[in-house]
Amino acid sequence: MDSTSLFPTHLPPLHETELDVSNDELPPLYPRFFVPRLDDKPQDPIMDTLKILRASQTSHPLPHIQVLPSELLGLTDLHLSPLRDTNRSSQLWLNAARTTLEHQSSIRSWDALRTSFSKTASPSPFLSEQSAATFAAARYHVDPRIHDASTKTIHVPLKDLLASMRMMLIGHASPLYAWDHESETFVVAHIEDGKRSVLVVDGRDDVVTESFMMRFMTIGALLRRIDIFTDSLRRRDKEGPTVHSFAHALSCCIQHLRNALFSPDTIDQLDLPTAFWLRHAEYEEVLTALASLCCRGIEFKPSDYPEFLSLPASILTAIYTHLDRHVERDSPRMLKAMLAYILTATSDDYFQSLGREVGYRRDLSSMTTYMKTTPFEPQPGEMFDDGGEVEDEESASANGDEAEFPSFISPDVAETFVRARKSLKLLRAAQADHPLLQQGTLSRRKISWYWSSEAIESAWNNESDFIPDSDERDMAAQHPDLDAKADGADVLLVQFKIFDLEPGTHFDLLTSSYDQGTALQRFLDKFPHHLPPLTPTLHHLAVLVLSPLLEHCSAVSSSLLFIFLSPNSHLNVHSHLVLLRSYMLLTSTSFTSRLQSALFSDSDAWDFESSSARAMAKQSHVRTRPSSSTDAPWAVGLGLGLSERDSWPPGGADLSYYLRTVIVESLESSGQRVMDDISDHESSNVKEGQALILAEAESRLGFAIRDLPIGSGRERWLNPCSIEALDFLLMDYKPPHPLDVIIAPDVLSKYQRIFSFVLRLMRVKNALASLFRMTRKRTEPLFPTLVASNKLLLRFRFIAQNFVEALTSYVADTAVRGNFDTFLAHVAPEVEGTRQSSFPDVFALSELHSSMLDDVLSACLLRSSQRAATDLLKASLELVLDLCILSGELKRGRLEEYKAAPVLQELYTAFVKKMTILIKVLKAMVDKGSASSHLPLEFAYLAKTSARMAPGGTGSLHHLLVKIDASDWFSKTQEGR
Repeated sequence: MDSTSLFPTHLPPLHETELDVSNDELPPLYPRFFVPRLDDKPQDPIMDTLKILRASQTSHPLPHIQVLPSELLGLTDLHLSPLRDTNRSSQLWLNAARTTLEHQSSIRSWDALRTSFSKTASPSPFLSEQSAATFAAARYHVDPRIHDASTKTIHVPLKDLLASMRMMLIGHASPLYAWDHESETFVVAHIEDGKRSVLVVDGRDDVVTESFMMRFMTIGALLRRIDIFTDSLRRRDKEGPTVHSFAHALSCCIQHLRNALFSPDTIDQLDLPTAFWLRHAEYEEVLTALASLCCRGIEFKPSDYPEFLSLPASILTAIYTHLDRHVERDSPRMLKAMLAYILTATSDDYFQSLGREVGYRRDLSSMTTYMKTTPFEPQPGEMFDDGGEVEDEESASANGDEAEFPSFISPDVAETFVRARKSLKLLRAAQADHPLLQQGTLSRRKISWYWSSEAIESAWNNESDFIPDSDERDMAAQHPDLDAKADGADVLLVQFKIFDLEPGTHFDLLTSSYDQGTALQRFLDKFPHHLPPLTPTLHHLAVLVLSPLLEHCSAVSSSLLFIFLSPNSHLNVHSHLVLLRSYMLLTSTSFTSRLQSALFSDSDAWDFESSSARAMAKQSHVRTRPSSSTDAPWAVGLGLGLSERDSWPPGGADLSYYLRTVIVESLESSGQRVMDDISDHESSNVKEGQALILAEAESRLGFAIRDLPIGSGRERWLNPCSIEALDFLLMDYKPPHPLDVIIAPDVLSKYQRIFSFVLRLMRVKNALASLFRMTRKRTEPLFPTLVASNKLLLRFRFIAQNFVEALTSYVADTAVRGNFDTFLAHVAPEVEGTRQSSFPDVFALSELHSSMLDDVLSACLLRSSQRAATDLLKASLELVLDLCILSGELKRGRLEEYKAAPVLQELYTAFVKKMTILIKVLKAMVDKGSASSHLPLEFAYLAKTSARMAPGGTGSLHHLLVKIDASDWFSKTQEGR
């Protein structure tokens, strides 16, 4: 059988009418074989085989079975001639081993006429597995390329393409591909004006070639883009060390990848395109991740690059986020290792600056700057600005005044660092010779990332000789003669010991160091495939890395807190708070009585010429209504301690002398009592600390005159008969530094608001005492002829007296002492010795102090959210004061009783109405409060706790409601009307 019979020269034409081939459907394929139906009887393979063997031994051989179709048989040139040997079944394999036929191709085509055509038959019948030239010719014949004048096709052999690819893989231009600066990608080098060049590998089309080259073009473009990016980072002069560390680590990774791509092992695989293409899949993934980290992905054009934030926190957050994502995805080990190396190298300086800010660790390079910028004995004015906030010069110089932290530092940990940094400043100001500031910090563990199981286990066990993978370990590995574990100054001098060696010996050390590979190569070799079980996620590892720094921050905060809580210190916060409670909240009996004598009077005598109250009342009356000075009303309740001046508010040296005398005399009496209360077994340091606090209290406590308000409330300040007449007077306290972090200006303003409110109560209380003196004699009633009015006056006096007394006792016992004394019990626990405070730091103590004062303000109805209740309470007190002034005018005989009677009735009606509304508002506020607000103080033991319970803010309003209207008298009276 020859090849002409297999491949006829003329094929019969295809007629659409015969096959009925439509344009949208393919002709059906009918089966070309027939499987005979088996007989309906049991089959016996053994007997059938024996029959076949007997038939083969006869003279009539079996018909020749054609194994392959005629077309494939001619293509492979495998002709199976009939074997007439009777022993064919036994000698088949022996004859096949002896046969050495050279099969030749039987393909008849014009391409076979060229001399370079291989006539050897292909072992495969598939056209795609023939030679490159044969396959290209067949493809071009079946699918001819449409000629495009704007497209230039360049045919390149595969070997030339792979050889040119070596330069492009490392980011350099090659003879076939050039770098386009506008798009920052590699393009075909042979570009003519107005034409598009298409590179075609022999045996492939442009689509296959482009798909094959896409990976290598991406690798080269990403390498080049990252190089440009790192160069731009290095040219930034104002960037901090974190940015330059990131650029250096990124450059090391890029150089390592470039060396790996240009290694001899990679070049040897150029003859195997598929293996060469598959081997670079990992490099493409690594470079894609690094480019995404730098915001230089291949999907972006240079004009669309996202902005790269150069803040240390932003850079570390981006690296940590990318690494955490690839750890969760279980990306290739090289990718995770390179991101871990970049994170380790970039965060090293950030950790050092963070440690310096909290006094954890200082190295040689930063110790000089640290001593210059943050002296151990700062001046008082250098620590706080005008707003009382800590000025962190060290943080500003290290991190550029950034307030953000990387994402691997949780908000709670970040708050701990911020408070520890402030606590360190305050600790230096409180006690410059504190042991925590004097002990050597160079021996502490360096805060750094570690990835090996041994390092993580050592850090978990808190081993003292643990040294993470850092520069010190690398130096010890490179220089075994140097002791990298030396303490103190030896650690700083270890890098200079190389100068003590003999000349020339350092070359051997450098050579051995180079043979061991770079730091990145050693890091990649040691990096594990997975994180150890102790830290299964990156978050757990971050917590372990930062744990020594958190322990140090807790130690700094606890040390400062111990100084503030220690009774030996002159900064003992308990003693200072007792002073504030005694003088600014008027809980001291001696101070309150002396202040009352200086400012108020409960006398019913008004006709004294030296009375300051009368003189100032005259002047106020003259300003408001020009007439005789005797027409001024009597400011009932004001005493002789105020200076007789021509204006109100009063001032001058006499008033300052009176008030200063009140403070000095009160401090002398109370100070002597405090020193006597200190037991003999107390240490001498306790007595010295308390004595110093009392000695400085005279200069820290003082009265001041508040500026007059601007607006509608100004005229009430200028009227001594108004309930706001004494709001001009305030008491100030200047706490010692650094105790002003707890007693801040905003906290002092809350004290002053309570002080002004208590002064109003004292004014009304003294006015009621004067009213009692004016009406105590039955023989001298204020309404001699109007008995009903006189009874109404006495009834009004009784109701007002009960209300004011109840309110005064509530403010003193429940609102102030109930909350303040409970807070003092927490500040000064009964168990001494190893003081276990419930406060983590002084800032938590300051927050609780401010919160306690908010509760006091809420209990006194002085919060802005309680405006309705505040106005009602103020109006009720003002009506009581108007009653006293009306009675004073009757006492003086300046007002007729028939004129005063309707005024008295109006005051009484208005007072009952205001009190009724106030009680309704208080009931509504109590109903909104928690159930604990209904628990009386005498039943506080039901809480089953040893700690003292504070009544709180709105929770204590139930006690006020019970005191002023226990029997619902006001409600019943209003209903009766």
